[in-house]
Amino acid sequence: MLLLALIPILMGGGLAMQTAINSKLRQFVVSPYLASAVSFSVGAVFLIALTLFMGVSPLVSWSTITSNPWWIWLGGLLGVIGLTTNLLLFPRLGSIQTAVLPIFGQIVMGILIDQFGWFSSPRLPLTLVKVAGLLLVTLGMLIASLRWSRAAANQQANNQWLWRLLGIGAGMLMATQTAINGHLGVVLDSSVHAAMISFTVGAVLLLIMVLALRLPLSGLANAAHAGRSHWLIWLGGFLGAAYVFGSAWLVPQIGTGQVVVIALFGQLLFSALIEQLGWFEAKAQRVQFPRLIGLLLMFIGVVGIHFL
Repeated sequence: MLLLALIPILMGGGLAMQTAINSKLRQFVVSPYLASAVSFSVGAVFLIALTLFMGVSPLVSWSTITSNPWWIWLGGLLGVIGLTTNLLLFPRLGSIQTAVLPIFGQIVMGILIDQFGWFSSPRLPLTLVKVAGLLLVTLGMLIASLRWSRAAANQQANNQWLWRLLGIGAGMLMATQTAINGHLGVVLDSSVHAAMISFTVGAVLLLIMVLALRLPLSGLANAAHAGRSHWLIWLGGFLGAAYVFGSAWLVPQIGTGQVVVIALFGQLLFSALIEQLGWFEAKAQRVQFPRLIGLLLMFIGVVGIHFL
């Protein structure tokens, strides 16, 4: 059981690394849309292979499509927006804020979905404990997002709050995607099949966008050449797909709450390490003590929301 509890830490760390890796991939392919298309395509191929390995047909019957609400097929689109937004945020806000802001958006949207039972989710009314947890998460998010050095504070005059709001909005869409994929998993009787459809739809949408915008594909040749020495740039899609598969596998064994909270710890921990140590050739920035307090407050708030 202890080993199972450690796996979500690696899953959450994988999400933090995915953003940094995809940001590096973007440097070679230039376009964030092309980078997202590569990442989604890698994830889709992995999940298609996994679905076939588990003996599940990757196809969906026409009756399933017509007999269910239209919104259950939107998971891929929302994932595309969320991932592409992270690629835009990472070079502007750094690893920690790119993790913290969408997490805050996910928590807020998750509470709203639970409160009103949106997307066929079970209704879980708001309680005083959840409100207190949300306040802690909000306080932690604000502390972690502020600049705590004079030089960085001067940069803040450029006003990055629009980008921060965009990050929160992306997180809300990602929480919506989770709820939609959860319902799709029930409809298809397979969480992995639902994740595969979501990734495949996302990959197809991004490829259509790349062709429609006539984005230069020469960046793929640059990435292929650079990938010989920077092979990690191809792992972003795999890490995202591994998180989806790991969640589907672990939730029945240790529960949704534990998976979410432990993975969050891993994501915050690895985001801080990436920013502190400059992993994946990210710009190294010393993580200030107040930011660590903010991350701790966020973690405590999420624990309160899910367990108390």
